[in-house]
Amino acid sequence: MGLKLGPFRRVELSPAVVITLNLSKDYSAGVPAGLDDPQNAARPSLAIGKVRWYAIVFLIIIAACLAEFLTGSTPILAVILSPLGFAANLGLYGGGALLIREATLRWRKRWGAVLLLGGAYAVGEEGFAAKTMIDPVSPIIGNQLYNNWAGVNWIPLTNLTVFHSAFSIAVPLILVELFFPETKGRRLLGNRGMAVTGGLYGLTVFLLTFFLGDPYVPSLGVDIFLVAYASAFIIAAYLVPRSFLQAKRERPDRRERNFILLGFGFMGGFFLISGNLAPGGGFVAHLLSWPVTAVMILPLAGLTVWYLVRHAGQSENGLVKIDFVLGMTLIFVPIDAILELSGDVGVLVFTAAVIGLLLRLRQRFKHVEKSPSVSHRVTSGQGAAFSGISAQLSVQLTTFLK
Repeated sequence: MGLKLGPFRRVELSPAVVITLNLSKDYSAGVPAGLDDPQNAARPSLAIGKVRWYAIVFLIIIAACLAEFLTGSTPILAVILSPLGFAANLGLYGGGALLIREATLRWRKRWGAVLLLGGAYAVGEEGFAAKTMIDPVSPIIGNQLYNNWAGVNWIPLTNLTVFHSAFSIAVPLILVELFFPETKGRRLLGNRGMAVTGGLYGLTVFLLTFFLGDPYVPSLGVDIFLVAYASAFIIAAYLVPRSFLQAKRERPDRRERNFILLGFGFMGGFFLISGNLAPGGGFVAHLLSWPVTAVMILPLAGLTVWYLVRHAGQSENGLVKIDFVLGMTLIFVPIDAILELSGDVGVLVFTAAVIGLLLRLRQRFKHVEKSPSVSHRVTSGQGAAFSGISAQLSVQLTTFLK
């Protein structure tokens, strides 16, 4: 990872960071003065200074590496041995995560829209680029003939839609928000940046679909189905109200460990149901018919979202987000231990680094909560507070990574 985590250092926080870390809400997050003005709220401002570029690079890299490395889909050494493949991951995951973040902000939506757009992203990757949703003898996940019907692998379709929405997209966006709080509610890309990112993402999907990926050629009907399936997610994300899946309470009302267990249970349930999308189906697929297995992920995801909506809170929920992501990540420890023994050299070190980084971030948030300087609410001067944000965060980030 190239990060050396040294001893914790106390850092004084500016009022802007106090507002963002401790008091800002998920549904009015980090936007400069004027949020209540519909004309200003219609177009969030662009993040400024170095922090904007730090956040962009961080999001692209963490999105490209997190799911691919932890699941073993891309071996760690592939970064060196297959740089073209890793570049494709950067364009696919990184570009997709950036576009979803920017679209969500420009549409004035939040996490409900992120999850829906994540579903559309899953189709771009697994439906077109990798074709795991449609190839009955996929070279990536193996024989799927047992659940292939009408040209679609239904278990990968449902399970990978949920996985990519929650883990490949939402988790990197949560992390960039936590590591770079000044960018919360602010765009990272201008119009030209959106065009370039969209072009690179589209080019990546095109090359993987027709030249570099699985050579399987589906029927026209299957292609139309995939386009319609992805379009439904995009349209839904655009139409849902900003309050869709909004947390019901002002602050979290459950213990921190509950959210660790929730994340662990959600990701554990995914692997139990999907059998890690093993050839011929996993444990559950051998007990139940494939249509039942294909839809089992939906109540699991629904119950997880229900708990978060009821108990995660709209503000002062940074620890909740960290704990939930930490719980999801912990499930990979035994999985990656097996992968390491199977020859994926370095994957266990990567897993440990991610968990260590989350624990360190969690420690910092707990320290901020206990600090006397942030124990009271900041209710005035927000416009002035946002001046000098980039310099302040640069000091904090540098201190954090030393």
